[in-house]
Amino acid sequence: MKLKTQEVAKELGMAPRTIRKWVKKYDIPCSKNDYGHYVYDEKAISFLESLKASSEIAGTLDIYETSIEMKDLEDTNISPVKKEHSMSELMERIERTEWLLDQKADEVVSYQLLQQRKEIEDLTKRIQELEDMMINLQEPAKKYEPPLILDQPMKMKRRGMFRSIFGL
Repeated sequence: MKLKTQEVAKELGMAPRTIRKWVKKYDIPCSKNDYGHYVYDEKAISFLESLKASSEIAGTLDIYETSIEMKDLEDTNISPVKKEHSMSELMERIERTEWLLDQKADEVVSYQLLQQRKEIEDLTKRIQELEDMMINLQEPAKKYEPPLILDQPMKMKRRGMFRSIFGL
């Protein structure tokens, strides 16, 4: 069974562009049809599936690349100096990754502390508002007395206004 890039992408649930990138990056064996489109056989599809699985587990393909490099080191007769150099590079990458994880953990904790501080300030403000409301409720209420008619100023009648407007 031979499939095109679009069909493989749908089957794997990936973008066709990612499939094409992986084919070039990892030299996945596949052929091209008359129109220059990649055509994938069962072997290529299974290789792409394994790449996808390793990238989902690791988050990136760096681990997969490292395992390929290690297999190459084991398969060929490389000098111990080169193996030592490769191991030191791997250790540096591990240390850098651990440092990045520590830094990210510190950032997360800082963010959580800021959020909790904000929540505490909001709760303190709300408690103060409730205390003020309780104090107002505990004070004896002033008895409502309707205003007396004599307390209001008397309005003067404007008799002359109509006369001046209409000229009467």
